[in-house]
Amino acid sequence: MARYDQIAEILRQRVGCGQLAVGAEVPSADQLAREFQVGRDTALKAVKLLRNEGLLALGRDCVVRVERRHTSVVEQPGTVVDVPAVSVVKARMPTPKEREELQLAEGVPVLVVCLGDVEEVHPGGETGIRMSGA
Repeated sequence: MARYDQIAEILRQRVGCGQLAVGAEVPSADQLAREFQVGRDTALKAVKLLRNEGLLALGRDCVVRVERRHTSVVEQPGTVVDVPAVSVVKARMPTPKEREELQLAEGVPVLVVCLGDVEEVHPGGETGIRMSGA
């Protein structure tokens, strides 16, 4: 496993256990590089990977923060998911764990249904979303 993947996995674990809460500032690339004894580019690559997964986001103040908290993989491909109209549905690339759990090919996105602090992850290629209620 590449060093940037290892760093990304450690950061995922920190978010998962609550050590890094939603909205928390993520250490800078320089701080991560020192902590993990890697180059700054390697640290940046780990952060970029987690930003692409939707776990981290760059704020207007140019600070990277934790974007989301809880994610659960709940559906199998080829289904229609009913979600409340107040939900937010986002598409993103899956984490390595999600890719494995959903048995997704490289490059296949996931659909993330967000309702409050809870997120459900569905395979993007074969899942339909039906908004219900008003």
